[in-house]
Amino acid sequence: MNLTNTLNELLKVNTYTKLKKHYTILSFYFLVILLTSTVGHVIDKVDGFTNGLIFGFVVSLVLWYQFGRNMVY
Repeated sequence: MNLTNTLNELLKVNTYTKLKKHYTILSFYFLVILLTSTVGHVIDKVDGFTNGLIFGFVVSLVLWYQFGRNMVY
């Protein structure tokens, strides 16, 4: 695939409508990460945000490989 075809496909609305389920799942994972980092900050003001962020990423990865991939395909 060349650069022109790639750019043309990126500019088509149809490309994004096909990925609607993916974006919905990504939004959910964003909320998971947002909540875990906030909870981490409330628990520990020094390193809690970072620890919560890392925990949220790990939870999101596990959820993606356990459930998310099956939901979109």
